[in-house]
Amino acid sequence: MRVILEVIKGPREGRSFVFDRHDTFIVGRSQFVHCPINDAALSRDHFLIEISPPRCELRDLDSTNGTFVNNERIDRARLASGDLIAAGQSLFRIVVEAASPSGAAPPPSSSLAIPSRSPIFCAGCGTPAPLNLTVNNVVGVGPNEPVEWWCSACRSEASSLPQPVPHYTTVRELGRGAMGVVYQARHNTSGRMVALKLIMPETATTRAAIDRFQREMSVISQLRHPNIVEWFEQGMSRGQFWFAMEFITGSNLEGLAKLDPGRYPTDQACRLACQILKGLEHAHRRGFVHRDIKPENVLIGQTPEGSVAKISDFGLAKSFRSVGLSGLTFSGEMRGTIPFMPPEQMTDFKTVRPQADLYATAATLYYLLTGKYIYDEPEGGGDLIKMLLEEHPIPILERRPDIPAGLAAVVGKCLARDPEERYPDATAMRRALKPFC
Repeated sequence: MRVILEVIKGPREGRSFVFDRHDTFIVGRSQFVHCPINDAALSRDHFLIEISPPRCELRDLDSTNGTFVNNERIDRARLASGDLIAAGQSLFRIVVEAASPSGAAPPPSSSLAIPSRSPIFCAGCGTPAPLNLTVNNVVGVGPNEPVEWWCSACRSEASSLPQPVPHYTTVRELGRGAMGVVYQARHNTSGRMVALKLIMPETATTRAAIDRFQREMSVISQLRHPNIVEWFEQGMSRGQFWFAMEFITGSNLEGLAKLDPGRYPTDQACRLACQILKGLEHAHRRGFVHRDIKPENVLIGQTPEGSVAKISDFGLAKSFRSVGLSGLTFSGEMRGTIPFMPPEQMTDFKTVRPQADLYATAATLYYLLTGKYIYDEPEGGGDLIKMLLEEHPIPILERRPDIPAGLAAVVGKCLARDPEERYPDATAMRRALKPFC
């Protein structure tokens, strides 16, 4: 399955852009977007399309002259094959295609062709699935791959079960978020206390996509470091992925920042940031980039020597999105993630490098020290994505003047929009922060 964006009118007429996996695509006048167009009627960042074949959604980026889908001005719109998008002098067409049985992709001019498959039933109660059900698959897998689908009633029942995972007994709920729910739980045989995270795919999903996600997480779970939350085991139960992880008795960094906003001690904040960077050093050397460092993903444990920062959910968001299990995320609300996301993660989703984690760590340190994001909330409910793409962070000294100038310079360097202007690696950033610990 793939999605093709064809330019059928305007300065770039005749161009086609092909997507066969989760991605984002931005059109505008800026030279830094995916499809730059020299057209005064376009805004610098005009609209964004998020693709997770066969699904795609368009989001207008608060453009001046608007984005139109099938002649109707929209803020957001779910796109279907054949839809026409107008912006400035340009007209685009969406084409959704399925791979041919031989595995070769059909030509760009093909119309929508979804292969027929056997009827799909709810894995819980056996209810037949809707005929228009969207099925997530991975590249290179045929259309007859077995599908896991749970109806809304069974999904609700599974999420409310008091003991949702075999051989674990839940003790209490620790929190809920965009990536699911976390419980404190006890392993029935060993008695070990764990944090049990449960997440459910947003769509019907083939067995191949499920297997690929579990393989990726099995590899990442082999990371062992004092500043990374340890993963013990994982599985799937009643349509939900579950992960048993090290249980941390303390809060997270977001909780610390909210205790006394804007007054957290500088030396303690830098020590925690250096611990995060130690964990990142270990992961980056092994080829892993977290992609979702933010205050709620840094847990704070307590030891006789003091507080210790532990990075949680390593690779989870990236792997979940890359196989299409998270649905469409950038086009949805990500207000708790975007303020910590480097610009290149929005514009070059597939090839994010370790410098992205350095940016996110600096944005997290900024939040701990000031109690505020690196940007102000957009006026009038504006678009956070547009702000990420176009605005420079507010200098930290404007938020908190008592911070040492040298520390402010380190934070500013790490928040550079160009990854090449940041420190080359986590070790260099940690050395720069060390004098302020």
